[in-house]
Amino acid sequence: MVTKYIAGIDIGTTNIKGSLFSVDGKLISTSKMTYSSYTPKENYFEQDAEDWIMGFFKVLKSLLINESVKKNLEAISLSTQGGTVIPVDKDFKPLCRAITYLDRRGSKILKNKPELQNKNIWFYNKTGWRIDSCLSFLSIYWLKKYENSIFKKIYKILYVNDYVLKKITGNNFQDPSNASITQFYNVRTGMWDDEILSLLGLNNNNFSEIKKSCEFVGLLKNEIRKELDLRNKVKIINGGHDQYCVSIGNGILNEEDFLISTGTAWTIFKLLNRPLFDSKFFYGIGRNVINEKFGLIYSIPTAGAALRWFALNIMNLDGENKLYEVEKKEYEKLLSIRNKILFYPYLSGNFGPDFVINQKGAFTNLELGHNYLDMFKAIMEGIGFQLKKILETFKKEKAGFSSIKIVGGASKSDLWMQIIANIIGKIINIPKKIDEDFASKGAAIIAGFGAGIFSSIEEGYSKFKTDFTSIKPSKEIQKYYLEKYKSFNC
Repeated sequence: MVTKYIAGIDIGTTNIKGSLFSVDGKLISTSKMTYSSYTPKENYFEQDAEDWIMGFFKVLKSLLINESVKKNLEAISLSTQGGTVIPVDKDFKPLCRAITYLDRRGSKILKNKPELQNKNIWFYNKTGWRIDSCLSFLSIYWLKKYENSIFKKIYKILYVNDYVLKKITGNNFQDPSNASITQFYNVRTGMWDDEILSLLGLNNNNFSEIKKSCEFVGLLKNEIRKELDLRNKVKIINGGHDQYCVSIGNGILNEEDFLISTGTAWTIFKLLNRPLFDSKFFYGIGRNVINEKFGLIYSIPTAGAALRWFALNIMNLDGENKLYEVEKKEYEKLLSIRNKILFYPYLSGNFGPDFVINQKGAFTNLELGHNYLDMFKAIMEGIGFQLKKILETFKKEKAGFSSIKIVGGASKSDLWMQIIANIIGKIINIPKKIDEDFASKGAAIIAGFGAGIFSSIEEGYSKFKTDFTSIKPSKEIQKYYLEKYKSFNC
């Protein structure tokens, strides 16, 4: 019997990762390539769009490990960073470097335009996002005001996914989950929003046609296929924003499941059957890669960054991985520490649910008898308290959940995961294979469904199912943390 294969490729902020699977869910090969970002001025964060194409090609080539794969690769789908914008001319050539979602040049516009700030709730009720320089509306506004010669030449405004699709298939389509991060898209109607577009003198024709995730969008170009010695006509399936693909890779397929992806920021994801708008807490709302479903995205922007900051600047270590080594050596001592130190993880300001941006990070109740282990544990606890604070806002909206999955770098820390379980009073689940790439895995599942190999996303995930380990909260320590949380929250 001939084995068939599917691939997912994740085009992220700093690198591109690829995973190749047989259709029965067996991981065959993985590949990774890093690329550069550029910061020519303060608050600028740019990328070269051609690096995405080169990276796609190199990663895909590395995945093709034998003749069987080259003969029987059926489909590919993309997981991509969201909100990174690339204006192109009529020949689909970039007019400038891509302006990423980390770029903050647009904050200059927001600062000088109080009338825009006053449209916060108006924008949110249409797009699911409060107006912010990390979203591409302000980036394009900036081009119009400060680089008008570029703005006038814009034929299309593309993002990572539709730019790459154009290059590898000849077709450019946008998917709903990525459209939801642009702030030009109306999440309620599922269409580009005419009123928002008119603010910048744009129209629907300046953007790619929206096609549902999991739909066929074209064949891999013949010249690419021939250069890679691929014998099949490889189907390209419309993928999604990376957080949505990560959720598919972790089996977040109904409203009862809840995912926390840990890295520099901690991103909280919940599947929704209906959009949940709240102009007090400003939940990020988008359309899911699962048709007719939605997603809620929230974050603790500097959760992982706080631990890295502590490792580099206080402990003088090479990074947080070295801090995890300290944890293993001092595990019992760290576990036993109980003190009144509070850490507020607001190293870039206090974002949701409070949105007191001028409030910054701090340690309180430090004493002469405290040492680096006390501070290390306080950082882990402070992020746990902030997470609990966010989860309590979900309860107010009756957006409950029965299970929590935590993936990413922080899940390597047994101590941190136990602290989180104790603080929130819930069982948490972490993957047994810590280093598994869930974004490319989710994209591969989408590829299999879109190519007709699986009858549904659910069937696809059942083939690729991830094994998790459960961590239970300690009732005794829960009482201690309930009291400490009151101090954190007052």
